[in-house]
Amino acid sequence: MTKTTLTRKLPALLLAVLGGQVALASAAGAAPGLLGLLSPPPPPPPAAAPPAAAAPLTMVQIEQKLADLHYDVGPVDGTYDDQTRSAVMAFEKVNGLERTGNLTDPITAQLMATTASPPPLVPGDTSPNKVEVDLRRQVLFLYEGGSLSKILPVSSGTPKTPTPTGDYQIYRQDQGWETSPLGRLYNSQYFVGGYAIHGALSVPEQPASHGCIRIPMSAADWFPQHVAIGTPVHVLAG
Repeated sequence: MTKTTLTRKLPALLLAVLGGQVALASAAGAAPGLLGLLSPPPPPPPAAAPPAAAAPLTMVQIEQKLADLHYDVGPVDGTYDDQTRSAVMAFEKVNGLERTGNLTDPITAQLMATTASPPPLVPGDTSPNKVEVDLRRQVLFLYEGGSLSKILPVSSGTPKTPTPTGDYQIYRQDQGWETSPLGRLYNSQYFVGGYAIHGALSVPEQPASHGCIRIPMSAADWFPQHVAIGTPVHVLAG
């Protein structure tokens, strides 16, 4: 190719290059996806941080929740002792759960979600201090000053030796151990005939007594100071 021919064709080549750039820009404006094919993709957004895991519950928190719901755990000391186990048993009885006294994950979850106390069994009795016993659920409710004070697990009379139902009142209070023809009783609070609310070394989850209402020994130590002669006692079949 001669120099003269090259000189003549140079403007045409420049026009062709410029025309291609204009066409490319037009195509990019009309179809952004095309530009994306020609450019590297943007970096992905940073991944969101996972939510912080909830701290596991401590025994102190669990005991405090039981105490707030009026179950008798004794001192809130973070120890799963016999008193705490009795409180868990009472919670299970009140809520119709399996009566094991074991603090399983489902029991703990239901406990921590509970916000309300059980309603009175005898709402018509407006006495500030009274005792209610639910034989079906095997629990005792102590009211003081017009409010629910404590919930205890109990073991009442068997079908062969049933606990009498009805509306009674404390008529005699004995201190310490005593031996009756039917067994040993501790700090007995008599409410009708020879039937009493008393401490016992064994308070199983089911009815097991000869008619009296057994409560845990730990509760029997303080219970007599929270009732008096004349305190109403309501025993219901449930």
